[in-house]
Amino acid sequence: MKNGPLSRSEVARRLDLSPASLTRLTKPLVDSGLLIEGEPQADPVHGRIARPLDVSDELRFVGVKVVLDAIYLVITNARAEILIERTAALPASDPDTVTSTISELIVAATAGFPEISGVGIALGGHSLDGQVVNMSRSLDWTEVPLAERVAALTDLPVTVENDVLALTQAQHWFGMGRGTSDFALITVGVGVGCSLVMHDRVVRREDPDTPTAGHFVIDRSGPMCSAGHRGCAIAYLSSGSIAQAASFGLGRPVSYEDVLGLASAGDVVARRVVDESADALGRLIASVSMLTGIQEILLSGEGIALAEIGSDAMQSGIARDRPEWARPLATRIERMDFSEWARGGAVVAIQRFLDNYPVEFAAARNAATASLRDESVPTLPGKIA
Repeated sequence: MKNGPLSRSEVARRLDLSPASLTRLTKPLVDSGLLIEGEPQADPVHGRIARPLDVSDELRFVGVKVVLDAIYLVITNARAEILIERTAALPASDPDTVTSTISELIVAATAGFPEISGVGIALGGHSLDGQVVNMSRSLDWTEVPLAERVAALTDLPVTVENDVLALTQAQHWFGMGRGTSDFALITVGVGVGCSLVMHDRVVRREDPDTPTAGHFVIDRSGPMCSAGHRGCAIAYLSSGSIAQAASFGLGRPVSYEDVLGLASAGDVVARRVVDESADALGRLIASVSMLTGIQEILLSGEGIALAEIGSDAMQSGIARDRPEWARPLATRIERMDFSEWARGGAVVAIQRFLDNYPVEFAAARNAATASLRDESVPTLPGKIA
């Protein structure tokens, strides 16, 4: 799924298996339909004509992103490539309305599609088990069994996940962070998010009452956020805070997109607001790097155009808080819309599918691996990627 079609010899090399062992291990995967054999081609290792192993193109997954006023949905294949996109207005954000809106959108969007293998719902909240939303301050939810409710209405396996973690999983497996074992993802938009991948694993926040990086204080003399903090990341970087600051300076209401457009056109007030916010973003980036030791920073979110328009100010903010001798950070920017957040939900569904592949496959795999014990080779890991 992560690496595209691979020859059997290459898979055997990566897993340190003998060709015979690999053949026995892959047979139940091919028989079950998870893997297929591709078109014949020359093996890059031995030069022989071989049929590479590939993941089935028939698998389909649904990803959902919940925001306060809308539901965004995508259907993807097993490599998280978006096949269709759908959106539905959300008239209210209470659990019943959100559940019914998500379920109706899934049923309508998946009509005519082959069997759906899983649904992943990404939202601004926290879930310990992937089923219950233990806490969502943006939605004002506590202990809502969202996955169970949606599963009951759609008859599909459902997983819920924090939206920033879901987006991080998508970037780690299929996006900017692919092939990178250590990176930080910082998102800017309606909120401010930060997630870490260390030693090739996403770092999870297990306590819903632990404050996120959005409340990290950048400058105690800065603007105030809704929680009463002065100079925290949200106060500087959320789209609402930026629009409010520019509206006050301009003497008229403007949207976040208006602020970025005016700054690009040379408006003095909008440019000042954008540069101050971009400088704060740079200081947040520097802090995350120095606290974790991570050198690669991925910047994304629906509002990340701020980092492009205010690029010079952002780099100045990074440099201001780091020693002159420090190795330059590698920062990468990817603009995205809410469909990309929904794609993160689909990746969570893909991973859940791999973790819970059908029982009959697990039995076949166990039988195959049992026959290898005398060869003193490792068995397949529990999560197949």
